[in-house]
Amino acid sequence: MEQEERAKVAYKIRVRGLLVSLLVLVGLAFTAVLLLRSRSIGTDPGKELYVQNCAACHGDAGRGDGPAATFLFPKPRDFTKGIYKIRTTATGELPTRQDLFDTLRRGIPGTAMPSFSYLTDSERWALVDYAISLVPAEFRATKPPVISAGVEPPSTAERLLLGRRVYEDDQKGGCAKCHGVSGRGDGPSAKTLRDEWGYPTFPADLTSGGFKGGSSARDVFLRLTTGMGGTPMPSYEELLTEEERWDVTHYVESLVRPDRPQIPSQVSNLTLTAYRKDQPLAANPYDPVWEKMGGVSIPLMRLWKGEGAPGLLKVSAVHNGKEIAFLLEWNDSKVDGLMLRPQDYPDAAAVMFPLTKPPGHFTMGSKGKPVNIWQWRSDRQMDLEKFQDVDDLYPGMVVDDYPLDSAYYPKRKEVGHRALSSASTQDAAFLTGHGAGNPMSGIKRTSAVEDLVAEGFGTLTPRPSEEQNVKGRGAWESGSWKVVLVRSLARGNSKGDVVLTPGDRTNVAFAVWDGGAGDRDGQKSVTYWQILELEK
Repeated sequence: MEQEERAKVAYKIRVRGLLVSLLVLVGLAFTAVLLLRSRSIGTDPGKELYVQNCAACHGDAGRGDGPAATFLFPKPRDFTKGIYKIRTTATGELPTRQDLFDTLRRGIPGTAMPSFSYLTDSERWALVDYAISLVPAEFRATKPPVISAGVEPPSTAERLLLGRRVYEDDQKGGCAKCHGVSGRGDGPSAKTLRDEWGYPTFPADLTSGGFKGGSSARDVFLRLTTGMGGTPMPSYEELLTEEERWDVTHYVESLVRPDRPQIPSQVSNLTLTAYRKDQPLAANPYDPVWEKMGGVSIPLMRLWKGEGAPGLLKVSAVHNGKEIAFLLEWNDSKVDGLMLRPQDYPDAAAVMFPLTKPPGHFTMGSKGKPVNIWQWRSDRQMDLEKFQDVDDLYPGMVVDDYPLDSAYYPKRKEVGHRALSSASTQDAAFLTGHGAGNPMSGIKRTSAVEDLVAEGFGTLTPRPSEEQNVKGRGAWESGSWKVVLVRSLARGNSKGDVVLTPGDRTNVAFAVWDGGAGDRDGQKSVTYWQILELEK
């Protein structure tokens, strides 16, 4: 009996042990499934990179409907349509992975698509694969062949003449209809062009040398061969022989102005050093401190299509351990400083700092990733010298008697008719913006620079008036602006003020508005995030 009891006990122990082992294995398997699922759902490196760098423009699902899309022109690519401009494949085909990789590395000049050269190769390939996954499966069913540019023939005077004839002949290339005889994008059809989505589109100014798909002879030849999907730029693969396409390519190269601005090939991640100079810093563009400061030239990307090609913004920086100053210089053919009529917009410039790591989007930050912006405006500077009003624009105008001035109205006989008085003496009930407390309608100016915070488009907010601590002044001379902005390194009482410390590195971005070109709000030229290094 004792042996039987011992056997029963041993059997029960073995069964219980087996059950425990099975439960452990099931638990481990379930845990493994959860881990694999979490990796597939939440830690896709391509998706994370896309959300951080691309979704603001292209949208979460890649439909080109991100929060910034309203403010961009040309519009961001809708990946779900399977239509791409820059390819080495035939018309109507998807680009290759290498095509997308090259676009990420190079960016697309003349658009809001920056270079992502700051990413590693593996990160760019992950981003390429995720972007491809957003394209419907039916577009990815076949692998299109790659078009070769072949061997570039030599360019001769005779071949250039043949290229010109094809360029101008409406029955052959017909390029002049859109791009113009001189290549400035001013052909007779230029203002009538629409893209596949019905938006107005503009032919490239060939004299600028800054082409969306690259500026080498091979790049130009491929655009002539493949066309640009979704745009009026067709493929000439069947209409022109390979020799004729090379002739037109070389003729297009001959149209490029020799004095055009040289745009660096990489749009992002230039390093700007704020050198230390132990001297007072003034908001003076002609301060001798700038004479030997050097600086960097950064390409400007237009977020909205306008006249002219993107230019360069030269930026210099200096600090004295307590304050930091930036000098911004850019070309602008004329001063735009009044903002009195609906069609008037001022020239302006801004410096932007992220308040988080990693930074938000390079245009205006992102939700949960705010930015601090210092914006100088020419109209604010003019108001400091003399508050501008309609009679400055129309000096011969007759002013009606309106009951605005609390000191003189109702009108007294001894006063009679008089010119409109300054805003500070007028009844706020008749100055609706000021009466409602709109800071943009303030009747007093203390600085030409406004200190702001934002978390994406539509969220721009002035910092409290008592913490508006940025000084600035601009000077226009011989077709260019020089603007200086100065602020203390330490922040004020608000979290919306960036902290800058000698010896540190941080990101910084810049923006420029050309009032004469209709720039305002999100319609501007910007840089990508650069690196600001404060000399210790």
